[in-house]
Amino acid sequence: MSRSRTRRGVWARRAVWGTLAVVAATGCNPLTTIAFLTHKDVKVPAEAPLAFAEGPKKNKEEVVVALFINQAAGHNLEFAQAEATLASELARRLPEMSKDGKQKIAVVPPKDVNRYKMKNPGWRTTDFSKRGRELGADFVLDINLDKMAMFQPGSQNNVYEGRADVTVDVYDVDAGPGEPKHACVHGFSYPRTGFRDAGSMPQSAFRKLFLENLAVEIARLHVDHKPTSGIAEGR
Repeated sequence: MSRSRTRRGVWARRAVWGTLAVVAATGCNPLTTIAFLTHKDVKVPAEAPLAFAEGPKKNKEEVVVALFINQAAGHNLEFAQAEATLASELARRLPEMSKDGKQKIAVVPPKDVNRYKMKNPGWRTTDFSKRGRELGADFVLDINLDKMAMFQPGSQNNVYEGRADVTVDVYDVDAGPGEPKHACVHGFSYPRTGFRDAGSMPQSAFRKLFLENLAVEIARLHVDHKPTSGIAEGR
């Protein structure tokens, strides 16, 4: 092999690893990047899987998840009742995205969670393991939404640039009261490509796309997935 060909090979390898280093520094999953570079739709492991690695439930075919979603006080009116929409979307996405996995995911219907809250006025002070047991769940997701915004700052509502700070704590019901099994912090933005002219669609349509994509991002934290799986339209 000639020296020039060897040098080309070295520089090609450096370019690939340099790209991976840059992407890793920006917070992207390296496995997703490898899939892109090699054109293979490999599965990306969930950051906080809703599965049992050991114990009597290890081989359970379907795990049940209860969702408790809260939005910080003082939220923008554009996202009023966003918790209910997100709960409904997650109740659809999680089972759908887990159907090809080792353990399927079922979600306690949001209406049952709402009924539980109404029957238990002090539910906020009840530990998550007890909430989960009373709802028949294996895991409880405590999802908190903060700093939700629909428009680009300073744009006088002429440019859509959705943002939210999201925390997701995962509680194993059988573990009893205590710290969450997983704690995830996620800065979400939509669209990923930057921003969108507010004249291109009604606020209601953008809000719908924003929450659909947020549900996908949260679901992908908990389900092994292909890099392209579950992505809503309009990203």
